[in-house]
Amino acid sequence: MTKRNSTPVYLQVAVDVASRISREELVVGKKLRGRTTLASEYNVSPETIRKAMRLLSDVDIVEVKHGNGVYVSSVERAEEFIDRYRIKASVNELKEELIDLMKHRDSIEAKMNETMNSIIDYTSRFKNSDHISVNEYYLNYESLSYEKTLKDLDLKCNTGVTLVGIKRDGVTMLSPADDEILMAKDKLLYVGIPSASVRLGEYLRMVYEISNS
Repeated sequence: MTKRNSTPVYLQVAVDVASRISREELVVGKKLRGRTTLASEYNVSPETIRKAMRLLSDVDIVEVKHGNGVYVSSVERAEEFIDRYRIKASVNELKEELIDLMKHRDSIEAKMNETMNSIIDYTSRFKNSDHISVNEYYLNYESLSYEKTLKDLDLKCNTGVTLVGIKRDGVTMLSPADDEILMAKDKLLYVGIPSASVRLGEYLRMVYEISNS
């Protein structure tokens, strides 16, 4: 998740200056650079520098001497300021992370509800179809010397299966017509009970043998 930096720019400048003071890069009694110079250094407006210095002055880290400039006042105050800022920044980051997690949770819950509604919809529309599945039966005979249509074979009556399609040469024919003739290497797509494939195989082999006797 991308962290959002909502810290005001003047506060970021103040924190950086306080950090430099705490590291004693800027020593007590030292005069800071002018507002314009600092604005150029931090690439901000002089007004942003003024607000940053005023904040540091309010907590006695620097002293603003009107007409004379800004001077470093206290390393200890700078360290306290940095500590408070870190705690506040950590809390803000945790708040932002919590907001992101809540949005993510809401998204997951919405997806779960959508999936659940789909399950309920399918269940209600196909509540009597729990055991229906489409199976395949491969005609692995080298050839079929007989020419019988699906109507002649009457698979439903003789085997109990319902033919729903035929796969032939990579093409699937759904709901084939009664006058369709089976060919070698066809794959029959059918619906029936698990034992239906055995009955279907026995019946087609019997027809094949009779036709070739």
